[in-house]
Order: sequence, then C-alpha cells, then structure tokens
Amino acid sequence: MVRPVMIAVVVGMLASAAMAEEDVLAEAMGRNPERFADMVIDLIAGFGGPEGLQPDGIEAHIALERAGARASALRRFLAMDLDADGTVDRGELAISQRAANASVRGRMERQFAAADANGDGRADAGEMVATGQAAALRALGEDEAKVLRALMTLDADRDGALSVAEVDAAVARLEAPT
Repeated sequence: MVRPVMIAVVVGMLASAAMAEEDVLAEAMGRNPERFADMVIDLIAGFGGPEGLQPDGIEAHIALERAGARASALRRFLAMDLDADGTVDRGELAISQRAANASVRGRMERQFAAADANGDGRADAGEMVATGQAAALRALGEDEAKVLRALMTLDADRDGALSVAEVDAAVARLEAPT
C-alpha cells in the first residue's frame, strides 16, 4: 500500500516541477515574444546541432557565459598583480588606479573591496577565485539558467532536440488571440 502512495507523491512532484518550468518559460516568453524567439533561435544556431538544441547544448552555453564573466573578473586582478605573487595588495591597486581614468578608478576600488573578503588589504588567490565565481553567477544566474533549461519543454515532438520550428510554433501559440 505504501508503494502506490509513494509513486503518486513522486509523480505529483514531477508534475509540479514540470509546471514550474513551464510557468518560468511562459513568463520569459510573455515579456517580449519576438526577442525571446530571436534569443532561442540564436542559441539553437550556436549550441545546437543539425537536429536542434539539446540539453547538453544549453549546459554548454551556460558554462561558456559564466566562464567568460569569470575570466574577465580574474583578468582585471591579474593585470593589477604587478609582482606576480598571486595577490593584489593596496599598493598594487594604487599604482594601477593611477594609470586608469576616473570612472575606472572607482570601479577598481569597488571590485578590490568586494574581493578582499577578510579585510586584510589584499586580494589573495582564493578571494579572486570567489570574485570570479560571483561574477559568473551575476552574468548568468540560476533564474536565467532555469529559463534556459526549461526551453526543452518546447520540444513538441519529444525527440530530445528543440528546433526553430518548435520555437516559432510556441511563440505563435502565445501570440494567438484567445
């Protein structure tokens, strides 16, 4: 008797998760259907194959976007590490700021202060990595990743790949008068 109840609970949970995915996706589509379609079609072209976009393509896109943001954040710190010791201290920050324009100096100060988590006046390798990770999540946060992963719910023929035709059909259904 426990087993059927357990199965019903699991099926209910899966159905709720699927509905939540569809709700997230419907909200994203509803904001600007044309922009949404363009973004997904670009994603299919860039990360899909001949069959269309598959979950591994979505994950590759997420990873690449986050890696780019992480690399950009780390690159800024590496450029300030004047003695190549793997840390940036206030002296190196000051020298780097002198070479920058006013708006960049302020941004450098803000980024350094955010990276120096323990307040010791130095951004060490661990703090820089944490700053890079934070930049990666700001660039493509979990909410946006959920929307991207939910794209697979538009795979109408359930072949495991999202095609441009399926995206167009989903947007047309959204825009159709009710």
